[in-house]
Amino acid sequence: MATPASESNGNNVTNTSNNAAERREAVQEESKNEFSKPDAIMEPTTGGFVEQYLDAGGAPFNIMNLLTASYEGKAAMANMVCRDITDVCGAGTKSAMLEAVSRLIVGSFDAQKADEEFNKTSQLPEYVELMLAHQAWRKVIYRLSERYPSSTMISAALQYIADQGHQAEMTSLNSAALHTHVFYTLLVECFEKISPANEENIDARMEELVGTVCRHEQTYLVAQYVLRNVQDKLGIKAVGLQRIEQKLETYMLDNYNRPLLPIHIQVLLSGMVAGGDDKIANAVTSIIQGAYAAPGDVVALYNTYYGALAGGRPLPSVHILRSEYVLKPILEQAFGCLWSTELQNQRPELVGKLIWLMAFASLCTGESMDDKEKEQLQELVSQMKKMREELPFHPIQTHLYRAIPKVLEWISVPVLARVVLLWIQDVITFDSFTYYNMYFHSSEVPVPLLLLEEIAYRHPLLKPLVFAAYKGSFESRVPGFPPEKQLRLQKVVINRMAVLVQLDYAGPVLDYFGSVMDSVDKTVMVYFLYRTLVQFEGPYPAQFYTLMLEITEHALDGVKVAKEKEKECISGFLGAIDSEKARSLLAALSTESTSVTPLAVD
Repeated sequence: MATPASESNGNNVTNTSNNAAERREAVQEESKNEFSKPDAIMEPTTGGFVEQYLDAGGAPFNIMNLLTASYEGKAAMANMVCRDITDVCGAGTKSAMLEAVSRLIVGSFDAQKADEEFNKTSQLPEYVELMLAHQAWRKVIYRLSERYPSSTMISAALQYIADQGHQAEMTSLNSAALHTHVFYTLLVECFEKISPANEENIDARMEELVGTVCRHEQTYLVAQYVLRNVQDKLGIKAVGLQRIEQKLETYMLDNYNRPLLPIHIQVLLSGMVAGGDDKIANAVTSIIQGAYAAPGDVVALYNTYYGALAGGRPLPSVHILRSEYVLKPILEQAFGCLWSTELQNQRPELVGKLIWLMAFASLCTGESMDDKEKEQLQELVSQMKKMREELPFHPIQTHLYRAIPKVLEWISVPVLARVVLLWIQDVITFDSFTYYNMYFHSSEVPVPLLLLEEIAYRHPLLKPLVFAAYKGSFESRVPGFPPEKQLRLQKVVINRMAVLVQLDYAGPVLDYFGSVMDSVDKTVMVYFLYRTLVQFEGPYPAQFYTLMLEITEHALDGVKVAKEKEKECISGFLGAIDSEKARSLLAALSTESTSVTPLAVD
């Protein structure tokens, strides 16, 4: 719909004559043309044309005639058809009709004309703002934004939607990242959600962030730049941000069609230039690409960092050295001799450089190190060398027991705890879980599992790795184990996972059991329910009880014939939940039991 000349500063008025009469006649003619358009009386701009026509000396009677003659009643007919269809087919047809209208809007939308109208006032029409109060019409804007990402009117509509607090709806839009004002709002929203998150919802919050920033190179760069600046300002206090940075980097490396992009961005943010003469940039790029710390790269990194430290020069950025994709290959080269025969013949001088780089990356937080920090660095290097020499390779249980006092001392340091964790994983899994075959008895918890629990307790950031080790044991099929003994092992592992739930890691544990419940014996699932629920009292968070109800429903036959203490605990949980599903499950527990024979295993 056109804009009245009075609202567009006379741009639409024919300027062929300076005669006032001719200008009035032209304005009247323009207004009458607008009044003659179908259903002109329904257009929001008609009021402006009425005022313009009257100011130009037009007769009110003509307005009434033209508006009456042009009225077709399409809006009224649409409402009537909608009511008739709803009355006949039910309220459920409304969504189908909205979808049909939405498709018509998207199919007939003229982005160029919409932008021309918007640019006259730089404001959204009032009726558009009213429409955007409803989610159905906001979805139309989202669809249009995917088709017309450069439209100024659509960009303004997206900004309006974000300002109204609907950012969560926009995180899946490719086009949202192309509008910087919208993207920054979404980015701040994602960071604000992650800040108070715990292990129960951190994964969902991280996925939302990934969906927002990992669609385009420029948005990924902005997000990593923000994270890097925060880490530089907070120093050691920002260690938790490394998890976010790693999540974004992992996604880009695994899913983007240019895997070198995140590597080059990390190098760029560290103040280096990829592909040039910078020794650190070239060595790091080589390590990340090959997932291997080649001797030449290790020597280049060591000479650069150690040379700067020894020479009293400003230290190069150490941030990139802490990247998981750099540190993990260095760690495996330095300590792989503890779990791989192939890495037991490393040259001593190379091992020393690998260990120094690990210790330096763990302790250095700025552009220099004072004497006290240098002393701490040397102490950590000595600890790491001692641990490498003294941890036994594929130990028998007697040797493992002898090493426990030193292991408990070493795992107080995060980087050493990471090494010990990998060593424990190898102790457990070596030769198809031979450790369990030789030493597992139902009367006691295997020592390696207890050590993993201690690591999770001391270092919250290592809980995902501890849980991964637990899952490996839970899913193991130990050669020679009868079914009863395999189930006992699974229940022992569940006891350790239950401790993780106590340590604010309930979300990943519940998600895991929800994903494997179809393949796990029902008696084991019942034991998981009992062992988890016995630790808590109501009221229960919705996210927690929703997953637990699904697992309970799946294992209901096992619950019916479970031990009395297990059944009582699960019934108490169901009774504390105010939902139809919980009431239904609780009622089902009193029905006739099915024939499932429980194992008498605590």
